[in-house]
Formats: sequence, C-alpha cells, structure tokens
Amino acid sequence: MVADLLAEVPVFAALSQPDRVEAATHMRARRFARDEVVFHRDDPAAHMYVIVAGTVKVAIPDESGHEVVIAMERGGGIFGQLALFDDAPRSATVTAINETQVLALSREDFLRVIERNPKAMKELLALLARMIRRASGRIEDLVFLDVSGRVAKCLLDISTAQGKSEIEMTQDDVAAFVGATRVSVNRALADLESQGALSVGRRHIVVKDVDRLRKQIRY
Repeated sequence: MVADLLAEVPVFAALSQPDRVEAATHMRARRFARDEVVFHRDDPAAHMYVIVAGTVKVAIPDESGHEVVIAMERGGGIFGQLALFDDAPRSATVTAINETQVLALSREDFLRVIERNPKAMKELLALLARMIRRASGRIEDLVFLDVSGRVAKCLLDISTAQGKSEIEMTQDDVAAFVGATRVSVNRALADLESQGALSVGRRHIVVKDVDRLRKQIRY
C-alpha cells in the first residue's frame, strides 16, 4: 500500500516498482496533531517526509518568537529533503496545520535507492529547482506588491493548490506568510471581505470572488 502511494509522488514515481517497495519497507508512519511541531529549526536533520494526509507549514522563526512562513505542503508533497544533501541542521521549523500523517525515510535509505535510478535523481533536482523558483517569487512579491496584493496572491495560490475555496489559515498565519504585521493584514482582510472577495472565520478563510482578488495583485 505504501509503495502504491509513493507512485503518486513525483520523486518516487520515477523509481521502478521493486525500488519503491524497497523504499516503502524503510518508511515509518507518524501522526501529528494540529499545531504540533514536526521538527524545529536547528534540529539535527536525518529524514525526509512524505505527506500522506494533512497540511504542514514551513517557517523560519526569529528570536522574539515571530516567524516567516516560506511554504505550505499538502498531501502528496514532501519536506525535509534538504537533509538528503548535507549533514547541516534543519533550516526551518515545520508545524502541522491540521491533523497530519506522514511517512519518514532516512537519508541513507533514500540515497541507497535513488542512486540506482537517474530519473528519480532528476526529479529530485527538479523539485529543488521549483523550491528556488518559489523562493524567488516570494522575494519578488515582497518587493513589488503592497500588503493587500500579497494577501490576495497568498490566498489565491493556496486555494488553487488545494483545489478548494476554504483555506485553513489563521490571520497570524497569513501575516507570517506575506511578511507583514497582523494589524496590516487584518486591515487588508477586512477590506477584501467588505468587497465580497472573501469571508474570514476563526481558523479559516473562504475565497468567494477570485476575480476581485486578482485585481488586487498589481506589480
């Protein structure tokens, strides 16, 4: 069953069925409750994770407890993959947004399988390239978009990735994701809500008018 699930994950889909089965035998299932930390920044890094169900946020915290969210990963996604390339500590903190189930695979077990398969290594490099492109896009947004534009783009991107209009994010999560204060994000959300573009709940936001949100994204 685990090998069949891995066939839906691009990096593992490039492996042969016997290699996927071998990788599956070394994986360990773990569950995390909502808001539970998977690992902290600066923790030792030895495993990568495949998300079976749920959503996690990848964030960089500062000394005062504030954080900048750099990515959100969902079912079928992977995280912690930088551990595959060096022995450096974790570069970010990963926290479950909701109840999340993952499969953990050690660096040694992954490399033992992937080194026999150039196609899988190519997929892994493509994944890293997408991470770099995503980071570049975030920098562009921070420089060229105002807070309202960043909030609108954030919600559109997440809604599109999830394939649904209801997004499980608090206003604090949105503020961390767009690199703005909670006050300015609250103001932007209230303005968008008054326009009918979205509705804001306690721990969720519902996208109601995609076109109105898109009009807020002005570079």
